[in-house]
Amino acid sequence: MVQEQLQVDAYQQQYSVASAKVATDDAAVAAIGRQFDADQQEIAIETHTVRELAIRAYMSGGKISGSDSALFTTNVEQAQLTNEYAAIAAGGMETALDQLQASERALETQRATLEQAQAQDQAAQTRQAAYLTAATGAHQQLALQQHQVTGQLAAAVASQAAAQSASAVAAVNAAQRVAGTGSLSAGSGDPVLNAYLQCVVRAESGGNYGAVSPNGFYMGAFQFSQATWNGAARAAGRPDLVGVPPNRASKADQDTVAVALYALDGRQPWLGDRCG
Repeated sequence: MVQEQLQVDAYQQQYSVASAKVATDDAAVAAIGRQFDADQQEIAIETHTVRELAIRAYMSGGKISGSDSALFTTNVEQAQLTNEYAAIAAGGMETALDQLQASERALETQRATLEQAQAQDQAAQTRQAAYLTAATGAHQQLALQQHQVTGQLAAAVASQAAAQSASAVAAVNAAQRVAGTGSLSAGSGDPVLNAYLQCVVRAESGGNYGAVSPNGFYMGAFQFSQATWNGAARAAGRPDLVGVPPNRASKADQDTVAVALYALDGRQPWLGDRCG
């Protein structure tokens, strides 16, 4: 599961990298689009200029009127100035055409760059979809495995709890039979304590079944905490004792719960009581 979780994290990291790349490409595409619009405006201006120059060139080859007629006062002057005017007009038009062609080439380059960026974006989006699909599949598989493990763990815990409870009940019933009190039930007789539990009673409370520790946390002859008492009472098959303060329970009930706890955990709950 750890390896699959690492794989999920790797897919998510790849997805984040691809997302950042797409965002960068989108910004580049937007910039190219703005440049494309600017170039179109410039081409429109250049086209307008070329048209004006073409008109002037045509005028220089035909009838001259208006303010241009003052340039051609004699035949010699007219021929010379007309040629110069035509040359200037033609040169200006060629320059404008060159600029127009350069702008068109730049536009084509930018358009190709834009198409390439769009293709890269499409590829990145495809990779993103693949990463997301892989991550989702791995996550679902991991969740399924976790669910299975959780179910198995719950079943194992329940089985262990049932086995421990059965062991505790059997121990209490055995102590009841030794004491001659019959089977375990609410209000039944006092079970026989083994030598270790008898020592615990003396060490923990001096045999006082109503004892309470100075901090009020431990109660009864065996100095149970309430939580430990509740768990052992359930295991002993005595749910009627759950929630009852241990020091307020009868001697028989305290002995019963102590026998059950010993069957569950042995000496572990009383390791510090000098009975080891």
